[in-house]
Parts: sequence; C-alpha cells; structure tokens
Amino acid sequence: MPTALAENHAHLHQLCEQLQLGTPGSALGKVAGGFHHRMWQLETDQGRFAIKQLADDLDMQDRATVGRINATEITAQEFSERGIPALYSLAIGRQHLQLIDGAGYLVYPWTSARACTKNGIEKRHSLEVAALLARMHRSDICVPELQDVPSWPLTAERVTDLVKLARQRNVRESQLLEARLDDLLETVAMQAAALPVLQQDQVISHGDLDHKNVLWDDSGAPLIIDWESARRLNPTYELLLEALDWGGITANFETQPFVTFIEAYIDAGGKIVAAEIPAVADAIQATWVEWLLFNVGRAVGLHDAHQRAVGLQQVDLSVSTLLRMEKHAARLTDIAMRYAS
Repeated sequence: MPTALAENHAHLHQLCEQLQLGTPGSALGKVAGGFHHRMWQLETDQGRFAIKQLADDLDMQDRATVGRINATEITAQEFSERGIPALYSLAIGRQHLQLIDGAGYLVYPWTSARACTKNGIEKRHSLEVAALLARMHRSDICVPELQDVPSWPLTAERVTDLVKLARQRNVRESQLLEARLDDLLETVAMQAAALPVLQQDQVISHGDLDHKNVLWDDSGAPLIIDWESARRLNPTYELLLEALDWGGITANFETQPFVTFIEAYIDAGGKIVAAEIPAVADAIQATWVEWLLFNVGRAVGLHDAHQRAVGLQQVDLSVSTLLRMEKHAARLTDIAMRYAS
C-alpha cells in the first residue's frame, strides 16, 4: 500500500504548488466513507479542499487508465457547464488527474453537502435525481477524451470456476450459488444477446447515480459526485437501473418509489424505448451477477483481510438483491412497458 498522503509531505506540497492551493495549515484530516480510494480534507490559507488519493490497484503507469480517469472528470465539468450540479476536480487546462511519483490524486473544492442514508431517502430526492438524469440524457454531450469502456462479458467458464472456488473456500452463500449455477449461466447467455441491442442507442452519462453519489446541501440542493463510472451507455438501461436502486432494491423494495422515479424522468423529457426493455432487463440482471462474482473473487482472497470483508458483505448484498429482482421481475417489466414510447 502506498504511503498515506497525510504522511507524505512532499506529495502534499507538490499538489499545493501545482494547483495553487495555498499554504497547508493544520494536518490533513481523513474523510470517512471512501469505498475504494482514500479521501483527505485539506485546509490552506486559500480555502478548504478534498483530496482523493487513488487506490494502489489502479496502474498509474497505464496510459489508458490515466486517460480514462481524467476523461471522467472532464465529463463532470462538461455537465456542470450545462447546468447539471456536478462536482469536478481542479485542473490544469484539461488535466484533472495529478500524477506524482506513480501516485494519482484528484483535488476538489470542499463541500459540506452530505449523502442521504438509505432510510433518509424521501420522495423529493427521487424526483430531483430522476429529473437530473433525464436532463443528462437529453444533453448528449461530447467528450472526445472519453473512450468506450472495453466490454468483457462474463464467460460460462469463469462463472463456474468462481462458484467452485467459493464452495472450496466455504464463502457465505456458496451453497446457494452452487445450487443456482444453471441460473447464473443462463444470465451470462442473456447478457451476450442483450449487449448488441443496448449498444445501438447510447449517451454519455454518470453510470452510478445511486444515493451515495448524490450529496444534498442544507437548502436541499443536490450535488452529483464520483464520476469515475461515467461512460457511454444505453439511457433506458441507466434509467431502470437507477429506478430500482432509488426504489430500494438493495434493501426493502417498494413498487411506488420505482414508479415515482420513472414518472419524474418522463416528466423531465426522458424517454423509455419499449423495444429495448427486454434487453435492458437482462443486462441489469447480468450487471448484478457480475458484481456478485467480482465480490466472490474478493471474498476468496488470501492476502487482504479488508478486501475479503468487503467482498463478503457485497456477496450478501448481491444475492439478496438478485432474489428481490427475481421476485419482482415480471411486474417491473410491465410497469416499464406502460411508460415506454
């Protein structure tokens, strides 16, 4: 693990100099809640900033990785300039990602806005986010630096190997995964058929607009953060994926918040394409299976206790979410079709 920025004074002073942040005051404060990267609070004589120290599993020597990270911040800035409340990092020209001795940093203006907890989500939050999503889809911005993300669909062999390994290591839910292996393999097959359909209609968007990535200030105004999943994607896919999330699919799902999100999206000028809905439903299920199996890989790791713990937690979350989706699938598809053009 690389040296924490709080202990790396050379990197901190170089960041301050490169971005003209001013002279650092007190010691860096660690910001809680980072799922993958480390976040720090910096106070200088010029103001307050948040610094994201990128995780060491990202190869800062790889041009494609560096280019993609920078392009997602450019995407956030482009949306901000079109009136979308997007938080983007400070830049030198169009260079947002700061590289120092092989470490990557993104520096943001500090915000006191906070994300809602799952239990704190109100109808007004869903209405606002759905309307913003429709505006983003309608913007259809162009970011030349944002290249298409390579698609690496799951393979039957990879799924089978991961389920077998989970059983050998006695990972939680491994018996269920083994019992449902045929269903997982069917999802993989459906994903392969769905991807070409969804690739025919794509726009640049956020890609991960769930509750943790939308902050709210004291006046109730939203601020969209964490743009690292920004990419070209199918708008109907993103709409239904986020409608499920804001409807509580990972916790206590209710149909009405799902409907509310869709209606607000339509009211704001968004459109649902009926012909794409079957492929979208298959792709969303496959997205959750991919996340499940990614975390199975984490959970069987032998060398990183923290990653194992995160993996086990996310395996549980993914299994319960997939079971809820299976229970509600037909009804949710019918609702989407009702609002489709």
